[in-house]
Parts: sequence; C-alpha cells; structure tokens
Amino acid sequence: MISATSFRPALCGALAAALLLAGCASSPLPQWRDSDNAGYAPVTPAIPVTNTGVPAVAISTAAPTRAALVAAARAEWDFFGNQQIDMRHEPFSAPRLGLLEDEGEAVQRVAEYWHAVGKNLTGADCQQAWSAAFISWLMVSSNVAPQDFAPSETHFNYLSFLKDRQSRPSPQFVLRPPESEPLTPGDLICAPRGNNNATSIDEIRPGLAGHCDMVVEVHAEDGWAGVIGGNVFNSVSESLIPVDDQGRAQPIAQRPWLVVVKNLLP
Repeated sequence: MISATSFRPALCGALAAALLLAGCASSPLPQWRDSDNAGYAPVTPAIPVTNTGVPAVAISTAAPTRAALVAAARAEWDFFGNQQIDMRHEPFSAPRLGLLEDEGEAVQRVAEYWHAVGKNLTGADCQQAWSAAFISWLMVSSNVAPQDFAPSETHFNYLSFLKDRQSRPSPQFVLRPPESEPLTPGDLICAPRGNNNATSIDEIRPGLAGHCDMVVEVHAEDGWAGVIGGNVFNSVSESLIPVDDQGRAQPIAQRPWLVVVKNLLP
C-alpha cells in the first residue's frame, strides 16, 4: 500500500515539459479527448461481435472476483511504471511519472486493451481514446461473463448496458449515486466529460463522453482513495482523489462524479 506521505512533490509544468519529449503522447495535460472523437460515436450497448482479425484476449479460467479485478489493474499499473496523478488539489501534480502509451512495450500493451473491444489499434494510435478499452480488458481478461458486462470502446456504452442489466436477475454490477455510496476496491467511479451534461444515473445513455477508473484503495480516515484508469495522462495511472470520512468520492473540476458502479462479485 502506498503511503500518502511517500509522494514526492512535482510541478505540473515539469510534468508537461517531460511529456513534450514523448512523441505523439505529448498533448497538453490533462488530456481529455473531444466528445466528437470516433471513439465516442453513439452505438447501442451490446456484446461486440468477435472480429476474427483481432487476436483473442487471454482470459482467466478462474471465476471472476473483485480481488482479481483489482490485482489485474495493479499489474497493468506496475507495467506502466506506477504513474500517479494527485487530483486532490488544483493544479494536478504528478508525484511519479511512468511509461507513456507510445513508448516501447506500451505500444503493444495498449493494443491488447483494444483487442478486448475488437479493434486493431495500438498505443501509437494516440488520437484514439483507450480508457474504456482498458476497463473492458480488465473485465474480459478477468473472466467476467459477457452477460454481466458488455465490453465497449466508450464508457457510457457499457454503463448503459449495466443500467439495463441491473433490473434483471442476479446483476454483478449496479449503478449508484456517488454522493451516497462509499467506495470499495473493485468498484468503478465514473464522470462525464466534453459535452456530456448528464447529472443523474437516469440520463446515462450510449454514446455520451465520459471516463471511468477502477477503485483499488480507499483511505477514508486520510481523505483519499486511489483509482486506476487507462489513458490518464497518456498512461495507465493511479489517480489520487478526495473522499469524505465515509469513503464517498468528492467531486472535483475535472471529475464531476456521476456514478459509482458497485461491484457485487465475491
């Protein structure tokens, strides 16, 4: 577990300067993709048809668990060099930098995430937002059944699927408002972005722009939680977000939290 006192301070200016040396991953930070990006084209939430031209995702043979999902997220964070973004204050800072999407082995690693949603793309395709592909890869590779989670390249597509799925028997994920739901490792925490003006779970629909991270640690007594997401400052990053003394996420300018996806897996 990472101690809140172990963060070494870093200025956003230094972070931006470092990324200016990183080829196509050098966009100004924070890198929020425009809502008219092809990755956010409206589609009906559904289980994607397998594209035989895309390599299969390696799927665990074990039953899916919350612990397995958290472990998978942490393993990818380790692979990318444990980049951390401290979102508990403005401007954001980066206590630790990591591997970027278009650097070295990261190029093919991002391709594996894209494979989970049937796309032949890599980390070199820097203009394609891959954060939803990352979450989908976590679910697919951890053996979450397609009837419980529909992989998609757009977060609000799978959120729409989960919203519909929770009204049917035995949902494994349910959507709850962040202001009333304490975070637990294995949950997803999601926010709109771009021109997405949704303010309630009822307004979730396919095609809206947004972002989700997986909760991996909660320290309510210290006022923060750690969430891991893909394509966060061009890497798999752990974001440090503020929570109240009950562990409920507190909204910030770049993350106006809309929904907590509670993980009901064992």
